[in-house]
Amino acid sequence: MTTRPSRLIELDSLRGVAAFIVVLHHAFIALPQVPGWVSWMLYSTPLRPIGIGRPAVIFFFVLSGYVLTRALRAQEASRPGSVLSAPGWFGYAGQRAVRLGLPVLASLLLSALLQGLVWRGPMPEETPHLTGEAGWYEMWTWPALLLQALLMRHGDGFQLNPVLWTLVHEWRINLLLPIALLFINRWALLVAVALLGAGIAQLAGMPEGGVSLGDSLPQTFIASAGFLPAFAAGAALALGRPPRLDGPQAMAAGIAILVMAASAHDYGVIAGSVLLILLAQREGRFAEGLRHPALVWLGRISFSLYLVHMPLLLMTTHLLRDGGSPLLATAIAIALAFPAAALMHRFVEQPAHRLARRIRPPSTRLSPAAIPYQAR
Repeated sequence: MTTRPSRLIELDSLRGVAAFIVVLHHAFIALPQVPGWVSWMLYSTPLRPIGIGRPAVIFFFVLSGYVLTRALRAQEASRPGSVLSAPGWFGYAGQRAVRLGLPVLASLLLSALLQGLVWRGPMPEETPHLTGEAGWYEMWTWPALLLQALLMRHGDGFQLNPVLWTLVHEWRINLLLPIALLFINRWALLVAVALLGAGIAQLAGMPEGGVSLGDSLPQTFIASAGFLPAFAAGAALALGRPPRLDGPQAMAAGIAILVMAASAHDYGVIAGSVLLILLAQREGRFAEGLRHPALVWLGRISFSLYLVHMPLLLMTTHLLRDGGSPLLATAIAIALAFPAAALMHRFVEQPAHRLARRIRPPSTRLSPAAIPYQAR
């Protein structure tokens, strides 16, 4: 019998796979054209997350809600009132700021360095979406870099690293997650409140499935409300008693996940993400597969991979703009992304984690064993 590890490395692996899907998505949209059957597969089958990209982001949000709430619940059980008190909350907020902020800043500095080395002006209008306003449409400046590092941009304002729009919402909603502990015995009410927030966002012009950042800073807060159900679904799963899936139920869950992966709506992806988290924690071949060393390593560097792949893809696309093959540019970027992510994880992300642990007030500090899973 396989001994189940105390740390949920299966969830690390899933996060790594999701990050790789985002890399493949950006590589796909960097290509000027693909055969029709490839487009059909990437838009109409369970491979849709590669073609769209958004489902992987929604999964990130559900997983973040789950693992952070799980960790907060463990901390609260160890020392009641520590998380919801003002010192506990400020310690938590400071820790999250360091864990997210330092890698974000490093990715922006990397992108600025690369742009300074290879940029020769905006790409022609006929180039793919990736090289338009989504990235490097103008030379970077220090004020613009600072605002991007503080996650205070809107629209296409994250031109140095376009993926940072997702961290705007993750940072804000993460700050609210300690409140979820008030719903331990009322997780359904938590989901209802989150759905109400999403409904308000939709009435304000941020429809489900189309929410990103908005065209102004105030609109970004409305957009954040649109993503509340994803985080709330994960938090509710951590607050309740997740069902144990037997064999037929696990098979049904797997089929449902495949169907929902091709869904055009966020709520279908949220439901599929919850099922995927449940399935990953069930002993069986799927969980054993997620413990493969390669997937565990991919999960370990997933946040860094998410942050560095776009600057590298922008660099290779601009570098080979005059005669180079777009396919070659994407292939080189993907090949460079993994060692670059490993280096960032080693020299930026890990030190950020160590620094973050020092910020937590001594009265609320837990031993590593008390927290079953560490979110990024």
